Amino acid sequence: MKKNLLITFLCINIFVNVSAQFDERFYFPTKEYKKIEDVNYEDIFFNIDTISLHGLFLKSDTAANTTIIFYIGSGGNVSYYTSITKPLVNAGYQVFMLDPRGYGKSTGIPTHVNIASDAQIVLDSILKKEEIKDTRIMIYGASMGTQVAVKIAKDNQDKIDGLILDGPMSSFTDIALVSAPEEQKQVISQYVTSPYSAKEDIKDIKNMPKLIIHSKEDESVPYEQGLLVYNNANQPKKMWVYKGKHLESVIINEELFIQKINNFINSLSDTLCIVKNHKLNITINGLKNNNGQVVIELKDTLENTIKRITGNIDNNQSNILIDSIATEKYTILYFHDENKNNELDANILGIPKEGYGFSNNASGKYGPPPIEQRIFDMSENKSMDLKPFYW
Repeated sequence: MKKNLLITFLCINIFVNVSAQFDERFYFPTKEYKKIEDVNYEDIFFNIDTISLHGLFLKSDTAANTTIIFYIGSGGNVSYYTSITKPLVNAGYQVFMLDPRGYGKSTGIPTHVNIASDAQIVLDSILKKEEIKDTRIMIYGASMGTQVAVKIAKDNQDKIDGLILDGPMSSFTDIALVSAPEEQKQVISQYVTSPYSAKEDIKDIKNMPKLIIHSKEDESVPYEQGLLVYNNANQPKKMWVYKGKHLESVIINEELFIQKINNFINSLSDTLCIVKNHKLNITINGLKNNNGQVVIELKDTLENTIKRITGNIDNNQSNILIDSIATEKYTILYFHDENKNNELDANILGIPKEGYGFSNNASGKYGPPPIEQRIFDMSENKSMDLKPFYW
């Protein structure tokens, strides 16, 4: 007990004493540059007060109609992330990468606040560049860079066409808690603050398409943090879950990586990705009685519940209209909630005691049917006739 109190006391003193500079412990800049080969690039410098910031503009051999603004992670400098950006350039995109303060050829000391303010100033400047100003603008954040990427996307929704988050952490505070001893977590929660965070800022991004890339095997940033960011995001959104380590999707399968990025960026002008609100009219026939209500859960393709709606029953039928559904792919689970407890009741063996069913009338007698059988596309107004199963 005394040991725990001592650790807590020491932690409090450490965090209080360095509170003005604690941000630096998140950043691990490197001045040494890796050699950049086999790509055409330009060094660009920005002067902010007494600070000089360095940017790297990677240019495609062909005329690019899309510019990717890339925010790096906590270690190295922009040259360390060309394993991700060079394949993008080879695929026909142009990429601008920014060295935060203290990284590579940039001067100064990085903090959460100045990284965000610098990123805004540089964005305003780079968008005026002749090769960039008439292109689509994509924001790409990698690891720690996802925090500033989401903030910039949130603050510039009229200028940004899409957002890609690769290995996103949910907040600075959350990532600090991952490896902290249990006795230190309360102190860290109090003193390690997040002046901005992906999990909160993404809630305010309305109609911008989003692609979240993460691995369940990621040992640097837990998959659960990326999933939280995805769940908090508004439609339209997609999530690509790959197998591999942190930021390794391009290394494991470059062809698939480029395919996913191409599909996402190309979809920006496709009607499936334009945000339109559609209506889904659901008719459930064959309910065994008029007791209780029907509960419907509209889910995305990752099985996250988007909406939960209840409907009345009349003449063994329930008609439910779900409006304002964004263009996307979904699934449905519904059940006859006879006792109105908002749960699908089951016996001690786990067998449902109430009727239930799935979208497309997919059969799931011994559990949910494969998701491929349940998915439907809301690219237009749709009607669906369903019939429940009773044991």
